[in-house]
Amino acid sequence: MPLTILGLNHTTAPVEVRERLALAAAEQPEVLRLLCDRYGAGEAAILSTCNRSEIYVVSGDGVRGVRQCLAEARSVDLDGLGDSLYELGGETATRHLFRVACGIDSLVIGESQILGQVRGCLETAQAAGSARLLLNEVFQRALRVGKRARTETDIGRGRLSVSTAAVELAGQIFGSLKGRRALLLGAGEMIELTAQYLVDGGVTGFAVANRTVERAEELARRFAGVAVPLEGLEDPLVAADIVIASTAAPGFVVSADAVRAAAARRRGRPLFVIDIAVPRDVDPDVRQLNGVFLFDIDDLEQVVQANRQEREQEIRAVERLVEEELTDFSGWLNALEAGPLIKSLRRRVAALQEQELERWMGKLGHLSPEDRETVAAALRGYANKLLHQPLVQIRALANSDDRYQQLDTVRRLFGLGGDPEED
Repeated sequence: MPLTILGLNHTTAPVEVRERLALAAAEQPEVLRLLCDRYGAGEAAILSTCNRSEIYVVSGDGVRGVRQCLAEARSVDLDGLGDSLYELGGETATRHLFRVACGIDSLVIGESQILGQVRGCLETAQAAGSARLLLNEVFQRALRVGKRARTETDIGRGRLSVSTAAVELAGQIFGSLKGRRALLLGAGEMIELTAQYLVDGGVTGFAVANRTVERAEELARRFAGVAVPLEGLEDPLVAADIVIASTAAPGFVVSADAVRAAAARRRGRPLFVIDIAVPRDVDPDVRQLNGVFLFDIDDLEQVVQANRQEREQEIRAVERLVEEELTDFSGWLNALEAGPLIKSLRRRVAALQEQELERWMGKLGHLSPEDRETVAAALRGYANKLLHQPLVQIRALANSDDRYQQLDTVRRLFGLGGDPEED
């Protein structure tokens, strides 16, 4: 399969590199259009989360065009990223996507959000018209194996996500979260989950800041908190014990100057800031300030190590599901090749010949057996002449870069299914 992935993730690149290639949801349709219209991708999809940025393409050109497009879109010299980027192709690429959907390639093993992110990736590509036959099928199968992993194994036991890891880190810092006050930056799913986990941990005071004020007010009401402006955060920073940031902003929303001014008014009270956004929300220079402790998403690695050790057995069980689905997908893919298509077409034509012979032989009872065979041979010869040119074209299409799409069009034109034994 000409499926290729160009990407990086939390195991190959630190957050300061990952954020340089992060593609926000609003950017993705245009990048998908460029990949298909200018850089030769037959199909394309983008999966960009806090832990990974990956571009999936179906293309005979591999990732050369993808590298050019990504470098242009993000104004980054990809050659300077060294081993941070990986290129995967064929079955290896498919296996990788299946493992991602199952949550076993995540920072938090078995985390719950990745399946929705994979679904969102597919929906964005479908809306952009860049996910058709192959990407649609491989992503649908990835979603299926991701669901199987969660229903047939215990890989997702408990509430697992980056949000839970962030709250666990906050709990380790304070010992107890009871009576603490939190400032939440952002109002998306990640922050919503974080707020619930903080409440469960005993946090009693909330302030929520978000670019969309209405969304901040809605979330604040749910957790008996207050909405505050995203601009001018000094007062909320003075009041908070914990700051957890996860916005979709392209740059820092918390400056070192704002935190410095707030720290001067805190009278020695420590401030713990956990930045789980990619790109980062908090200026890393905050680490240099006295009494302020900044953690980014890569600092959660130590928190989640125990999680991985606990789930080693379940990881093996999920890997078996991945291989099952991979074998099934390979069978589907092989059925799209020219050989099975030609076999299906010949079987269909032979079946039509037999139907016509049976229909007419009752009316040709006066013919001798030899004459009947002559009629049958003539019908077969006529059918073979009709088939000759389509078969020549099918063999030619089998060598094109978009052969799967082209051959699928032929298959649908003749009303053939995916399994030659069933046609």
